[in-house]
Amino acid sequence: MAVAATTAPVPQRAGHWPGWVLAALCVAAPAAAEPPALPATASTPAGFVPAGWQIAQQVAVDLNRDGRPDAVLLLQPDAPPPAPGSGRSPERVLAVLVQQRGTWALAGQNARLVPQVDLATQEDPLANGELAAGPAGSARQRRSFSLSLGLTSTAGSYESALLTYRFRLDGRCVRLIGHDSLQTHRGTLDTQDTSINFLTGAVLRTSGNAQTDATTQRRTRLADNPHRCLGDLDSAVSFQPLGAPR
Repeated sequence: MAVAATTAPVPQRAGHWPGWVLAALCVAAPAAAEPPALPATASTPAGFVPAGWQIAQQVAVDLNRDGRPDAVLLLQPDAPPPAPGSGRSPERVLAVLVQQRGTWALAGQNARLVPQVDLATQEDPLANGELAAGPAGSARQRRSFSLSLGLTSTAGSYESALLTYRFRLDGRCVRLIGHDSLQTHRGTLDTQDTSINFLTGAVLRTSGNAQTDATTQRRTRLADNPHRCLGDLDSAVSFQPLGAPR
């Protein structure tokens, strides 16, 4: 009796990942309505939270070196979470606040960076993500903050990725200074990590496998390195700092 042929996903060798991997991992849900506008100033960080919204995560960091802690807020609607495996992940707004004498000022915001996804086929990007203050170390590191987002498909793909965006205040710009992409093929355990320093233009690619210690590294530089502020960034799904895939 003839046996019908089946087609299985073809594992990708470490170092040979297709350029469309991240886009295939997580297809954003249809765009939601425009989020409510945030005020330019308020007496407390809570004053920037629109009616019907809440603070999902918050970190304190001295962004402008004036000795006063500033605040970074991750906002989302104040609504019950959808049932597991259904609905869409919440809208999220990232807001950066600078503390001034007797008031707080909005230094930057973005309502597109954290994608809304279909929870029937993808995990919430913040299920394995977080907002964090810069690491203890140099003064520049302490003045930074990061946002990590997980892109994981629960159906139709073996790939997963953890994306980390690093920012610091540069004049009037909440500037993107670094981006890390840690990709894993859950079938083969091959890994492809890419770390970009936007201050220097340096790019480090590391390929390997989670079951071994052997890795291959390749150092390059960005061909194009524009000055990016928080408000300029689109969805993490479509962000391509190394250029569009070919």
